[in-house]
Amino acid sequence: MRNGPKQPAILSCEKLHAHYGSSHILRGITFGIGAGETVGLMGRNGMGKSTLIRAMVGLVPPTSGRVLADGRDVTGTPTHRLAADVGIAYVPEGRGIFASLSVLENIDMSARAGPDGSNQWSRDRVLELFPRLKQRIRNQGDQLSGGEQQMLAIARALATNPRLLILDEATEGLAPLIRDEIWRTIRFVRDTGIATLVVDKAVSAVTAIADRIVVIVKGEIVVEGPPSVLTGDPELMHKHLGV
Repeated sequence: MRNGPKQPAILSCEKLHAHYGSSHILRGITFGIGAGETVGLMGRNGMGKSTLIRAMVGLVPPTSGRVLADGRDVTGTPTHRLAADVGIAYVPEGRGIFASLSVLENIDMSARAGPDGSNQWSRDRVLELFPRLKQRIRNQGDQLSGGEQQMLAIARALATNPRLLILDEATEGLAPLIRDEIWRTIRFVRDTGIATLVVDKAVSAVTAIADRIVVIVKGEIVVEGPPSVLTGDPELMHKHLGV
């Protein structure tokens, strides 16, 4: 994260509550991601991490509270408008690639300049980042391995030239070598200055790249601070993350 004058978070929420039916999932969360910041969002399964992301990008309507982008209230703004106007790219847990389209078509249909007109993530640059995809450029999405599909999902997100990249379980279920490749990619993206929100169970990998760690338990933030708040307290890590 770069030092400088304090700016409003690219994306944040204030006292956010959300329900699924009668289940109270988010319980008054206040949270944000600043420009150039890498945040690791952690917690056991079912604690509300994905719901928080989905509520902040407009896919889950909050029961109460506000979502803000650059300090502006954007609560209720459609997801596609948030993505285009603010510069948010979201890679969901299920990847969401188009199975019947080729690698090239998946990337090209998403490609656009960023909100400020920047186009640093051209098709060529995205493919240079993922040599495996370049080799399979004519393959359909359903002809790729799980790791290659995850690479394509990230490549497609980068092709939108985002200010903020959100990755939900980016390495879940992948082979160790592919996981390592994904983490190298995330580190590279972070170093280009794109803000990144990472949800992942790999505690050592997340704490190695994050500026800040946020741990959620039953819809509430229970730990927030530099990675050392976890890595320096094994008891706390075991209590909230089971490791």
